[in-house]
Amino acid sequence: MLAWVTFLAGGVYPWVWVPAACAVAALALSVKPRVAADRFVRATDGLLAVTAAAIALQLVPVPASLLRAIDPQALAVRASLWLTDPTSSGAVRLPITIAPGDSFAALGIFASAALFFRTCRQICDAGGAGRIVRAVAILGLIASIAAIVQRAQRHDLLYGFWRPIDAGARPYGPFVNRNHFATWAVMACPLVFGYLLARVPDGRRPHLISQRVVAALTQLGSMRIWLVSAVCVMTLALLISASRSGLIALMGATLVSMLLGKGRAGPGIRRWTMVQLVLLALVGLAFANFDALLDRFDETMRPLESGRGRSAIWADARRVIADFPATGTGVGTFGAAIAVYQTAEPGYSIGNAHNHYLQLAAEGGLLVGVPAAFSIGAFFALCLRRFREDGSPDYLMRAGAIAGIAAVLLQSVWETGLRMPANAMLLAVLSAIATHSPTGSGSSRASSRDDS
Repeated sequence: MLAWVTFLAGGVYPWVWVPAACAVAALALSVKPRVAADRFVRATDGLLAVTAAAIALQLVPVPASLLRAIDPQALAVRASLWLTDPTSSGAVRLPITIAPGDSFAALGIFASAALFFRTCRQICDAGGAGRIVRAVAILGLIASIAAIVQRAQRHDLLYGFWRPIDAGARPYGPFVNRNHFATWAVMACPLVFGYLLARVPDGRRPHLISQRVVAALTQLGSMRIWLVSAVCVMTLALLISASRSGLIALMGATLVSMLLGKGRAGPGIRRWTMVQLVLLALVGLAFANFDALLDRFDETMRPLESGRGRSAIWADARRVIADFPATGTGVGTFGAAIAVYQTAEPGYSIGNAHNHYLQLAAEGGLLVGVPAAFSIGAFFALCLRRFREDGSPDYLMRAGAIAGIAAVLLQSVWETGLRMPANAMLLAVLSAIATHSPTGSGSSRASSRDDS
């Protein structure tokens, strides 16, 4: 299912994500995720349900007079978009969202991701976390190779032959935008890296240098070598993409991983961490195009013309927020709403706010924003609680998942990659690994070591 939404344009088209949502529902019926006994888990699940209900509420028709009272610009914006008075046809009830079809799609994707989170958490509780991480590593390796090869061939076609619907798309691998690929990579890299560290062998280390080298080479068995390769190739693809937000997020993930591992990592884990970081650095130095990276960061520092760049887009987004503070324009409708407010990037159509938090505030208002904020807070409280409870080596895999989530939240200051169904589903996977019960760790370790 994750492969389906990832390799088919990141799941952006309805003919991709709708079957994936059905597959998630079928998987949930098969796994039958239970209502958690832990009150912290129940609180997180409950807040996610409240957030979904708030999005659904935006689809419910309300009296036009009430809509005008809540958001005074609601009818005026509709009139600008529809080129007619929305109440002229005699309609006295209108949904809060200005584009019900877009909001319904956003609700479907959010609900599917939330259900996938609960289902994957149940699988992890049963000891399946290791298998899930290995699957993510395989997908990341294939997607990254596709991105690198595609970049060398055509910049305007997915896989070198598939032209996206968006005329301004610049595909990178399976995604229609390099920043959307970066969103996927900054979640997958820390997760697989943490899993590799969790697989560091126990026991006494050899004393002689030659014995240590032999022991290290022995551990580079078939499983570890392709996992290391997956991390290296994903990192390389991220460097080649020259996604500034992705690189900053990956550095943030590294910092979070170091903070979480501080005081808990033994000498063996610290050594393997250094070995893997050095290997990643060597791969980057050998193959990355640093001239392109420097050019991209130079663009960031260079003064822009008035009305250009993210700051101008953010200013337009804040105008939407100011006019729709209570209920928003409807989740998934920013591309439609901004058409009325756009002053940034003249000559171009802005499809997103280039800041997920501003976009959520514009689309959801307080109605969706408040339960979403409480959901995030409860989720991170649960993550840290589970991390402290986990006394097994699998805490490193859990730390990798938390670092990946922190990375994508950092990247969301500049991008909205989590709108892509593939990225939303991967976030659900990381969330499940970060919050599953530590009681499943034993079977997870067993499954992760049988093929070392």
